[in-house]
Order: sequence, then structure tokens, then C-alpha cells
Amino acid sequence: MLIILLKIFAVAFFLNVVWEFSHCQLYKTCWGMKFSTLTKLLLKMSAKDGIWISIFYLITFLIFRNSNPLDNWTQVALFAVIALSFAFIDEKISVQAGRWEYGPKMPLFLGVGLTPLLELAVTGVLTFWLVFVIF
Repeated sequence: MLIILLKIFAVAFFLNVVWEFSHCQLYKTCWGMKFSTLTKLLLKMSAKDGIWISIFYLITFLIFRNSNPLDNWTQVALFAVIALSFAFIDEKISVQAGRWEYGPKMPLFLGVGLTPLLELAVTGVLTFWLVFVIF
């Protein structure tokens, strides 16, 4: 199980680095940062996302006793619900606390940014596909 969790974390971290750099221009918070400062922030956020994806995977593994969630679409659906719920709450709290601010081009859904809302669910399921099908 430890090897699977390490693979999930590593792949999720890489995918989230790509996601973070792709959507960071949608945040006012990132606009004035020096590249080195921005890079450190985005790598930190990607590591956090990799950890959360690994934890959400572990929760679904413990519930379903199935190491490959792609074999059980209910397990994938539960992962997505957990990831979306967590992302929604985390974004609401973070924006209200002033940790970051959306730019005018950030698409919103129920008051939170759409790209950060979808990030963990999308990169998580893509991580499972890469870990369990490709690697």
C-alpha cells in the first residue's frame, strides 16, 4: 500500500504543478509576485494537493477495500464527491480569509473559482488512470 500511496502522491504532485502554473494567472494574488516566489508557492500548493489526493484515495480504499478505484466507479464517484466538497469548503475559507483573491477572468461557481474547485477531482482521477493503467 505504501508504494501505491507514494506513486499516487508523486503523480498527483506533478499533475498539480501543471494545473497550478496553468491557472495561476486567474488569481490577482499571483500577478505581482517574482517568479521565484510564485514558483515556491505553486510547488507548495501542488504538494498539498498531492497529499490531499493521497488521503482521499486512502479513505476510499478503506471504505471499499479496493486498491484500484478504476475497477469500481462508485469508489471513483465517492473520491470525486470528497474532493469537490473539500475543494469548495477550502476555497470559501481561503478567499474569505484573504489568502488569495480571484482575478476578473476566474470563472465562478457558487462563489468559488471553478478551476480550483475542479482541480483535486480532475487531477485525482487522472492520477488514478496514470498510476493504475499507464504505470
